[in-house]
Amino acid sequence: MPKINSTTRRVDLHTHSTASDGELAPRDLVALALERDLDVIALTDHDSIAGIDAAMDAARATNLEVIPGVELSSDVEFAEVHMLGYFVDWRDADFLAMLAKFRDGRIGRAEKMVKKLNALGAPITFARVQEIAGDGSIGRPHVAQVLVESGFVATINEAFAKYLARNAPAYVERFKITPEDSVALILRAGGVPVLAHPRDVSHYVAPLVKAGLVGLEVHYGMYDDALVSKHAHLAKQYGLIATGGSDFHGLEKMGHMGKLGQVFVPPEVVETLRERANEIKNHR
Repeated sequence: MPKINSTTRRVDLHTHSTASDGELAPRDLVALALERDLDVIALTDHDSIAGIDAAMDAARATNLEVIPGVELSSDVEFAEVHMLGYFVDWRDADFLAMLAKFRDGRIGRAEKMVKKLNALGAPITFARVQEIAGDGSIGRPHVAQVLVESGFVATINEAFAKYLARNAPAYVERFKITPEDSVALILRAGGVPVLAHPRDVSHYVAPLVKAGLVGLEVHYGMYDDALVSKHAHLAKQYGLIATGGSDFHGLEKMGHMGKLGQVFVPPEVVETLRERANEIKNHR
């Protein structure tokens, strides 16, 4: 994997803020990106675009570009499929209406998870989950944080492994759309759909390409060189843009997710995504 150096334009196309389940407010995420000498970040909160305006405002007088993005959650049998959308029109009314449905579904899901965890002996409340989530889109990481805070588990990874992962005792299904639906939703919002961290769902690439998939997350915070090589080959096979990012949530102290800017992403990817986004918007 290429190493980042001082002459390379630094890009991170997978980040989260408090608008979903990240620890940093959009403005603070931008500040950290500047501190780490990044040139481009994409804000890709889960089922939410609520942090985009604040992030763009914070970056306006700097050399940092903030790409408006989103990460949509969808389902196939026995697995979740996450779809990144780049250069989405985050003011599109239909897009906003669908994201509101996702957020409402997340609230009900988190409430049910807390009830299951209470039955398992976890001393937590839904009110505390809401406090931690703030104005953000509630997700399992918020529940996991409360579990860590309560001392019921030691780390977020333990919370997921023992209680919150699919087939774990406190898991609750959520409002579902198919991966094809998420591709279509991003395209209708003028964005570029990219399959996120496809480690366990790479066999779904072919049907998603037929549905309009444009890119594949090849360079990822939790991938070793072998997985990067595997997914680079897959992207080349299907003519997909090879994107990448850290999946930064700002929860490093809890042993969760990647570090901002840690992953090498070829800088030319940004312009390729921009060109495709323009083409998609012109054909809407």
